[in-house]
Amino acid sequence: MQEGERLGHTAKIYVASSVNDKPLQDNYKLTEDEIVLQVGAALTDRRISPNVIVDCVGENISAKNRQYCELTGLYWIWKNAPEDYVGLVHYRRHFLLPEDWILRMEVNDVDVILPVPLYVAPSVADNYRKRHDALDWDHMMRYFREYLPEEYKDAEQIFAGNLYCPCNMLITKRDVLDDLCNFMFPILDDAVEYGGLKEDAYLNRYPGFLSERLITYFFESRREQYRAVYADKNFLA
Repeated sequence: MQEGERLGHTAKIYVASSVNDKPLQDNYKLTEDEIVLQVGAALTDRRISPNVIVDCVGENISAKNRQYCELTGLYWIWKNAPEDYVGLVHYRRHFLLPEDWILRMEVNDVDVILPVPLYVAPSVADNYRKRHDALDWDHMMRYFREYLPEEYKDAEQIFAGNLYCPCNMLITKRDVLDDLCNFMFPILDDAVEYGGLKEDAYLNRYPGFLSERLITYFFESRREQYRAVYADKNFLA
């Protein structure tokens, strides 16, 4: 089998972009497997380009983009994208992958590609509580206690560690994305019900910050169920 071949599955990596993105100084050409997805499209009549894919068609949460950030794109992919393998990256953050990445996922039965974990101290939980609104973390952990009591201790243990996968980036099988999103979005929606809107635009993005930790927890706590691998990413200026 030659490089670039695959076993018949379809795949697409969606590049979350918005009309508010700053122009890039670095030159970057999308790969043949990447396509732009305009997120937060429900909040503006402007479009990045003619015929761009937007996250405000079909079943969507596009209008929540100021809080949920690129997760409105992830939600749209979950509910609307047709491919067997789907991914989410950012207009300035992309996975550094070999050309035959799809084939490697197929033949090695890889369920998900995640960013290389980031080290934080003194722990994932304490780092979040110091950098963001600690009450939002408390609401998330309350959800575990009340609705996922069988997972609460695992969550505490994993969040007591020092590693999490940043940026809400991933490439995964369709059914695995279903499992992840069915797990994660009810937790985020519950946290928002308690946390509400925040005046500070950065702190208001807390669903996106919580989701980075939840994606990490989901795959770390289910190592026996899903095979995860890790890839470096770039950061375009």
